Amino acid sequence: MKNNFIFLMLINLITINAQVQLDTPWVNELKNSTSGRLTFDDIIKAGNAYWETHDKNVKGSGYKPFKRWEAQWENYVNPDGFLPTTQDLWNVWEQKKSQSQYRTASQNSLADQSNWYSLGPTDFINRPTNYLNLGRVNCVNIDPNNPNIMYVGAPDGGVWKSTDAGVTYIPLIDHLPQIGVSGIAIDPNNSNIIYIATGDDDAGDSYSVGVWKSTDSGTSWTQTGLNPSNNPGTNRTSEIYINPNDSNVLWIATNTGIYMTTNGGNSWT
Repeated sequence: MKNNFIFLMLINLITINAQVQLDTPWVNELKNSTSGRLTFDDIIKAGNAYWETHDKNVKGSGYKPFKRWEAQWENYVNPDGFLPTTQDLWNVWEQKKSQSQYRTASQNSLADQSNWYSLGPTDFINRPTNYLNLGRVNCVNIDPNNPNIMYVGAPDGGVWKSTDAGVTYIPLIDHLPQIGVSGIAIDPNNSNIIYIATGDDDAGDSYSVGVWKSTDSGTSWTQTGLNPSNNPGTNRTSEIYINPNDSNVLWIATNTGIYMTTNGGNSWT
């Protein structure tokens, strides 16, 4: 089902938000010439006008990210032409969860009926068409008490865990509504406690839903006090650190500044 059908149920009008490419020249020019909220069409028209007078084929021009952004968000536009905030997206996730309570077990089951398997390549030769055959990785953290345990955060692929020093990995947060991760912190005094900073802080390929915490080595996760409900303006999170002398004290970098908690993530200032 297309996302724009879901968003027909959203009520609030929204303004410029994390999904808008705020630092691009076409958006900056648009903001200088337009007062009020920018619609998705406003941004696309401004981008297309910009590329009429700029060489889109120059390496690093920004044209490809612009078109990727357009393709990603065109299905999220609400009936009034605006893009959703992270709070809007979170509300839809909560709605989906509440609806699933009334489904049967078979209706909730999403068993994989496909028979796909990888044909490779499985080497790491640098090819001009696909650099190292890999996607991006935002962060890597090793368990301070067990060097064989590693956690990797991907821009839009979640958290992956290895218990054999990187030979094999398993995904940990495929069930969450947002699986981009830009920061991982492991409690040096209790390796079962892990914090993740969600979203993609590098290229914005995924939005942030705040900080999540696990107390069972990544098997299950819960929201902390830094989330779309309590901090709706925080749309990107980045590095996260634990005080080695007091595990209840953490710092996290966000697009709205540095936040600190003194109670293990329950509340942030």
